[in-house]
Amino acid sequence: MLLRIQHETKLSYSEPVAETVFEVRTAPPSDEEQTNLGFHLRINPPAPVTLYRDGFGNRVDLFNILAPYRELLIRATSIVRTHRDPNPAGRLQRPFDPACEDYQGLETIEFLQSSPLARPSRELEGFLAGVGRPGGRLVDVVEHLSAQVRMALIYEKKVTTARTPVAEALRLGRGVCQDFAHLYLAACRGVGLPARYISGYVHQEGEVATHAWCQVWSGPGGWVDVDPTRGVFADDDYIKIAVGRDYSDVPPNRGVWKGRADETIAVSVKVEPIDRVPSDWSDWSTAQAPWSAASWIQSQSRQPRPKLSSQVGYRQQQGQQQQDGTAVRVSGPPARARESCETPPVHGRPEA
Repeated sequence: MLLRIQHETKLSYSEPVAETVFEVRTAPPSDEEQTNLGFHLRINPPAPVTLYRDGFGNRVDLFNILAPYRELLIRATSIVRTHRDPNPAGRLQRPFDPACEDYQGLETIEFLQSSPLARPSRELEGFLAGVGRPGGRLVDVVEHLSAQVRMALIYEKKVTTARTPVAEALRLGRGVCQDFAHLYLAACRGVGLPARYISGYVHQEGEVATHAWCQVWSGPGGWVDVDPTRGVFADDDYIKIAVGRDYSDVPPNRGVWKGRADETIAVSVKVEPIDRVPSDWSDWSTAQAPWSAASWIQSQSRQPRPKLSSQVGYRQQQGQQQQDGTAVRVSGPPARARESCETPPVHGRPEA
């Protein structure tokens, strides 16, 4: 599938700010599951961009803005062709043995450890006690844990934030795809299955597009993408951006700035299928985004920060919480076919 992704972040300030240091992770990598056919990043106020790879191999675009400004606009455009394995469950047919040396290698050992947003807690211990020690084939373990996560959380926006740890999501019993992914990571690691966090996008007609899911280690078959929010394996509608231990390793934007302002963040994302790579695909008008206002507004967080009363210091820029448009309540294991996304909720729980 050929997909165009357009991601805009707008940061507005009530007073001028300056001395910004900013990181952006919005460029899709090319690997065995997708090919990045082009990526463009535009920043206003304009600033030189330095590209580097973080410790997980993700592309990071870094820039500084020293002069004062009151609005920062970041527009990332990319075109990706996805070509995922049509039968990912086929790589999970081996018996699950957490003591297997395949799970203790250099590529996996870090993803068996706790992480800042999926660390041990009393709430997590209670959840893992209910999960038990699943056995059988690896695919059975993957599906069982996914079902347990969807039983523990209801999809609901605006109850968690970009920095909510898994313990708080469990206390609330609700959250967005980011929280589902963190709980699934903790569940996998709790039974000895290496798992890592994926930041990306999903193409879903009529819905907003940022998303988070997980990868589990299959051994010789490598990493397999599992979406615990929808209860499915990732297909060609999923575009990976970055990989890490949890969200704290792969935020789409991260930065600091200096000033006495209140900050507002607004994010818009669109993922759409296209027939071919257009010759002018990078021409993104500075006057307006290339889709209607009704379709592109994903979130607009109005969270004023208290003004500094004395000496001005550096302040952390707001993060984008990863959330898709809807959650699908399914009964049982992750579906192997896309049409299973239409399965109705279980236990009478409302759709988000």
